[in-house]
Amino acid sequence: MDIKETLSSISNGQPTPGGGAVGWLVWGQGTGLLRMVSNLTLKSKKWSDGHASSESIISRTMGFEDISINGYSEDCKAYDAVVDAYRLDKEDPERRGAIESASLFAAEVPLELVSKVHEVALLHIELSGNHNRNAHSDLMASKHLLATASIIGAHNVAANLPELSNQKRQAIESKLSEMMDEIQNMLSITLDWSES
Repeated sequence: MDIKETLSSISNGQPTPGGGAVGWLVWGQGTGLLRMVSNLTLKSKKWSDGHASSESIISRTMGFEDISINGYSEDCKAYDAVVDAYRLDKEDPERRGAIESASLFAAEVPLELVSKVHEVALLHIELSGNHNRNAHSDLMASKHLLATASIIGAHNVAANLPELSNQKRQAIESKLSEMMDEIQNMLSITLDWSES
C-alpha cells in the first residue's frame, strides 16, 4: 500500500475510501507506534520494568499491518454493499432485506475497528509508566491515534444503525457504548463520539 497513492485515493472525491476505511489506517498507526515504543523499551536495561509488557505487546500485535489493510478494504466493500442494496428496484421485495443485511455488515466492520482499539488500549496501559521515556511523545501519539480510531469507528457504526431492526440496533449500541467507555478509561482520555 503506497502512502501517496492511498492519500490520493482518499482525496479523489469518491465515497470510498472514506472515514471508516481511514479509521483502520489510524488504528494501524497507533498500534505501530505502540510497538515502536515497546521495541525501544526492550533495547535498554534502564527500562527493564517495561520489558515484559513490551514483549507481550510485540507478540500480541503481530500481523497488525495486515489487519489494518484488510479492515480498510472491508470498510470500502461494506459501503459499496449498502449502495448496491439501495440501488435495487424499490418494488423488489428483496430490497428491504438487502438494505438491512448490507447495513448490518457496514456497522459490524467499524464495530470491529472499535474492538481492535479496545484490545490495543488494554496493552497500552500495561506499558504506560514503564516505557522508554525518550519515546514518551510517541506513546502519547499512539494513545491519541487509538482514541481517534475509536471515535471514527463509533461514528461509522452509528451511521449504519438506522436501517437495522430494533433488536440488532440495541445490541450493537450496547456493545459499542461498553467498549467506548472502557477505551476512554483505559486511555484516560475523553472521547467525544456522540452524534452532534
